Amino acid sequence: MKNIKLSKLIVRERRGYLFAALCSATAALMIFYKLLLNDLYVKILGYPWMAIVLGCLIVGNLIHGFFAFKSFQSIDEKCTLAEIKKIKVTFYKSLIVNFLLPYLFLIILFVAIKEFGLAVIALLLFLLMSMVCYVFDLRPVLSMREKE
Repeated sequence: MKNIKLSKLIVRERRGYLFAALCSATAALMIFYKLLLNDLYVKILGYPWMAIVLGCLIVGNLIHGFFAFKSFQSIDEKCTLAEIKKIKVTFYKSLIVNFLLPYLFLIILFVAIKEFGLAVIALLLFLLMSMVCYVFDLRPVLSMREKE
């Protein structure tokens, strides 16, 4: 019974990491495409904070996608629960540094340019993403115990 639960967890984790890698790469490409569309990159040169935040979002998404793909490759059929937990914690550290911090800078940027409606919406999405990731993904895996 133990092997069946662990093999299901391995399949679910691999699928989740692959999906996260694809989403991060797609998001980075979409932001980059929007910057190139209609020469938007020329317009933001007058706003260095906007350029820095968008650059951080693009690079952060790419790096987070790399970590997600690396996590996908790290998990195989021989992984133990302790190894899965270690990979999960590394993945979430990458998520915090490479995605959530640039997203917080974006919220601060919205407040600085007095777009309070966008800042509130972005903050609510940030809190929702953080809560859903913790409650439905991180906490259940970290609370698992190996039964002997």
